[in-house]
Amino acid sequence: MSEELSTRIIPIFPLPLVQFPGAVTPLHIFEERYRKLLRDVMVTDKVFGITFLSEDEATGEPPIGKVGCTVEVIAQQTMPDGRSNILCTGGTRYRTVRHIHDDLYLQAEVELFSDEPEGSELEPLAERAARLFQRLIAAGKKLKDASAVEEQEIPELPEDPESLSFLIAASLDLSNEEKQEMLEMTLTSLRLKRLNELLARLAVDYERRARTHQISKHNGHGGPVRI
Repeated sequence: MSEELSTRIIPIFPLPLVQFPGAVTPLHIFEERYRKLLRDVMVTDKVFGITFLSEDEATGEPPIGKVGCTVEVIAQQTMPDGRSNILCTGGTRYRTVRHIHDDLYLQAEVELFSDEPEGSELEPLAERAARLFQRLIAAGKKLKDASAVEEQEIPELPEDPESLSFLIAASLDLSNEEKQEMLEMTLTSLRLKRLNELLARLAVDYERRARTHQISKHNGHGGPVRI
């Protein structure tokens, strides 16, 4: 893992969502400018950039320096009226260097980057994040009354700390502003520390709610009541 800087020009799709590397995102394409964007990228490398732009920002153009993430189109379903449903997977983060207005849609020169290199201190942070995230998933399944088999199914998590941090950040129910802050961090350790604080609180809360839910399911129905 290293800070590798390179620049390239890509189409930009401003959206009220934060895209993380590795995260899979479904999109519905209906505006003509983004239909053209899709047609153009599908005959090249299938790559464009998603930059978070809140619904309150009326300019429709992210500021220079804003951090976004490239995506690659991995599936496309085009409808008879020209609209499309696509599935994208997150690639590499970027900072916007300059905008280019030569087409119907926005393009930009972007500087690609990854997290800065760090030492072995990442391993215990990543291990703790993985354990807490698994606890959160297990408690969530009990709240949803998952079957015994489903409760045992825990998703395989990436071993790379940076990738793990992005997967967890993308999965949590956080505000776009909180997610954007994590996207912009260039230290995996800082992102993992923030996530561990959040996960510790969420895991305890979800486990408490799951216990209460299990008790209420059996209470009054002839089943055992256990705490």
